[in-house]
Amino acid sequence: EAVHVVLTRGRHRLELELPIDGKVDSDTADAIAKIKRCQTSGRTRRIAPGTLALLADVAVRFPGHEIEVVSAVRAEPDRSREGTKHSKHWDGHAIDIKVRGAKMAEVRDAMWANHHDIGVGWYPHGGYIHIDYRPDIHDTAWTQLKPNADNIYHPRWANHARAPGNS
Repeated sequence: EAVHVVLTRGRHRLELELPIDGKVDSDTADAIAKIKRCQTSGRTRRIAPGTLALLADVAVRFPGHEIEVVSAVRAEPDRSREGTKHSKHWDGHAIDIKVRGAKMAEVRDAMWANHHDIGVGWYPHGGYIHIDYRPDIHDTAWTQLKPNADNIYHPRWANHARAPGNS
């Protein structure tokens, strides 16, 4: 089973039938990697099937809406600088998205309410969410209210989205 997905990034557009389980053939994996490459370094990396499955679920829940890739694969920063100790973006396990024509708070809540082994970050200043597949560590939800501000972990929206009867 697959879902029709339209991915955009800048002037680039990719339409594909994305399997619900996120397991794609080599050519499709390469095409997805190309549209999600690091904007700074040009580095490409295939996106993990678990992350693609999350993306497929967004398309199922919000049919007919284009998914704009804000950020996906990122090159690791210079190790001599302070900052993020690790990012799921480095290994193809994370993607930052906007869903055109959808309320991003609804996308955020749907992903958090209906998945585990996931990270969901809400960036209201940019109008996008971060989703990542993290089977190796606990679920994490956060909000970043302003660019480069500290994340607020365990935000109220996350508790509400996973409350009984809200999924």
